[in-house]
Amino acid sequence: MEAITKEEMFAQYPDQWVLLGDPVLDDENSLGSIVRKLVTGVVLFAAKDKREIAEKANAYRKGFATYACIYTGEVPKNRKFLL
Repeated sequence: MEAITKEEMFAQYPDQWVLLGDPVLDDENSLGSIVRKLVTGVVLFAAKDKREIAEKANAYRKGFATYACIYTGEVPKNRKFLL
């Protein structure tokens, strides 16, 4: 598998949850959204349903030192996230 750019991910997997292996960020030490800082990553799995990513993440992320999950669509402004 080879790494692709953030722009390629958004074009190839529109409005999907994408599990990335070894994501490269432009500034790992600054606060902020991973999506904004993302430069490249290896697409391990993509799905419309976030639960599908959660169910299959362990099987796909083996062999990668780091991983991340991003959403390539627009997040509604009134959406609340639980941390």
